[in-house]
Amino acid sequence: MTDLEVYGGAAVLGAVSGMRSMAAPAIVSRFAHNGLLPLEGSQIKFLGHQRSAKTMALMAVGEMVADKLPFIPNRTAVFPLIARVASGALSGTAFVKARKRSVVLGALIGSLAAVGASYGAYKVRKAIGEKLHVPDPIVAVAEDALVAACGFALVKALKAAEEAV
Repeated sequence: MTDLEVYGGAAVLGAVSGMRSMAAPAIVSRFAHNGLLPLEGSQIKFLGHQRSAKTMALMAVGEMVADKLPFIPNRTAVFPLIARVASGALSGTAFVKARKRSVVLGALIGSLAAVGASYGAYKVRKAIGEKLHVPDPIVAVAEDALVAACGFALVKALKAAEEAV
């Protein structure tokens, strides 16, 4: 993979974290467990363990369900935003580490993309609800589909890179 593809992957994972904080770590953990992101010998190798992959997947599904509830705070509130930044940094780090690139740059790209996507997705979701009179849970399901599509796109890119080697 080229630098652009690797750091672009970190940005996509950061953006996914901005939309659903647990989705990107769940994606990365599943990739690591399946061997698409080799993290052996690194401090974040725990992401590749089967229990980590299962736990993070359950947490991601739980977040997708909870996101539809009216009492959940906005993603741009301080603590949810901090969680998204941390998620984006972790996911970006893991992605670039597996491709032997700068983990500092991966963490920075992942965290900045998480902030941008947090605010961007919040504003888009709110605008669609207000201007098009679409109920928020419907918009949230569309956002979930976008998150899933990002995960599938990354799988496709990683498999293509693996086949090219």
